Amino acid sequence: MSLEELQRSFDRLGRKDPFWAILSYPDKRGNKWQAEEFFETGEREIKDLMEHVESLGVRISRRKALDFGCGVGRLTQALARYFGEAHGVDIAPSMIELANRYNRYGDRCKYHLNNSDSLQLFADDSFDLIYSNITLQHIRPQYSKGYIREFVRVLAPSGLLLFLVPSGLVNPNWIKERVKKAMPTLLRIYRRIRFGYGSLISVHGIGRQEVITILERSGARIIEVSEDQDTGSGWISCRYCATKL
Repeated sequence: MSLEELQRSFDRLGRKDPFWAILSYPDKRGNKWQAEEFFETGEREIKDLMEHVESLGVRISRRKALDFGCGVGRLTQALARYFGEAHGVDIAPSMIELANRYNRYGDRCKYHLNNSDSLQLFADDSFDLIYSNITLQHIRPQYSKGYIREFVRVLAPSGLLLFLVPSGLVNPNWIKERVKKAMPTLLRIYRRIRFGYGSLISVHGIGRQEVITILERSGARIIEVSEDQDTGSGWISCRYCATKL
């Protein structure tokens, strides 16, 4: 799926069922998330994140934070409680529109629509914390690898970068993938009936060592890599924590 196709898919989801598109709990499909309940999950996640940062013994400035793949601002607003400015960036216009509508922090919380395969809208060394969760998994590796390099570029010296990306399938289903490639038309029909939109958001991975190599060649120092299963059944994901040299 190209960036343009990904943008169209998430933009449709942002207009149809935005909270479920971000946190796809089975019992919340069909606009069953309550806004207060939804944003509370972001508060808990960022609280846990900041406690983890402290446990690493890493001291960072609290000037500016970036939430990559911000959606409607679930995590961006929570970051605004800890940083002077919290910036969210997303590919879907409908998500950015909703993020601004739900913003409770005024100018401290800013949202940016990004149509590019880079983060050229941000200058070098801009952010003290960059965080991305359950986002890169939906972006084809040819693009997500570039975004990882961009994370390091816009990270301030001694800043902290934390992101999740799948590293591979637990049990690769070769037959299923072959069927998907052979029956695109039938799949589109099925997806429209089953999910209510034409393009199912796919999941992509990058091998653990390749991610480490990209980070190190971009000028980052790895602090921690840990396995995580948040991507979904059948995938092994890794959470990467790095700082800038």
